[in-house]
Amino acid sequence: MTAPHSSFASLSGIDWNDTDSILAGCTPVFDAMSTDRALLASLICKTADDPTLAEMCEGFDFMRKLVLYDDPTHGVRVRLHLYRGGFFDRPHNHRWSFASRILHGSYQHRIFGPDSDFDEATDPNALRPLLTRHEQPGHTYALHHTSVHTVSAATNTASLLIRGPAAKQRFLIHDAAANEFFWVRGAQQETPDQRERKQLTPTELAGAIDAAQTLLTT
Repeated sequence: MTAPHSSFASLSGIDWNDTDSILAGCTPVFDAMSTDRALLASLICKTADDPTLAEMCEGFDFMRKLVLYDDPTHGVRVRLHLYRGGFFDRPHNHRWSFASRILHGSYQHRIFGPDSDFDEATDPNALRPLLTRHEQPGHTYALHHTSVHTVSAATNTASLLIRGPAAKQRFLIHDAAANEFFWVRGAQQETPDQRERKQLTPTELAGAIDAAQTLLTT
């Protein structure tokens, strides 16, 4: 995919195992999309018109994920996350390292530390955050894929996320309320039924795009 803005050139030089490098490489893109709302609006609109991007968009009971840009050569993807109110994420790590910029709303961000001792036997109720932050518009951070964290979002919170190439095939989520854990794999390792349950229908995608445009570009 052709880069939509000159700032995207900084993404190709990122060392995704170095959070300083991740932050330095992603910040120019975040700044461009945060200050130039026409750029953001064009990327949001393009998602519906690009079958590859539209197929990557996902929906859950607590959020919508819109894929705005994908660079398979470098394994880099830019997403827009739209959170519903009252969402409290479950402790999890990631398959890839990433950076995030808050555009609207806010969320409570808890970081528990590395995932070296985070496995099926972990008691999520025993986890204690090493760092708790209140992320607000303009806040930017980079997180290594081995970090375990949670997010608790306010209504209509929106954030940009730039992820790097996958470092592993699956990541672990602990659900304290249900007293269970489950592994989540990338799209290529999912069954057709699993993939279908995540994908947004055309109607759902159109609704998410309208909501994003109203929230962020008007």
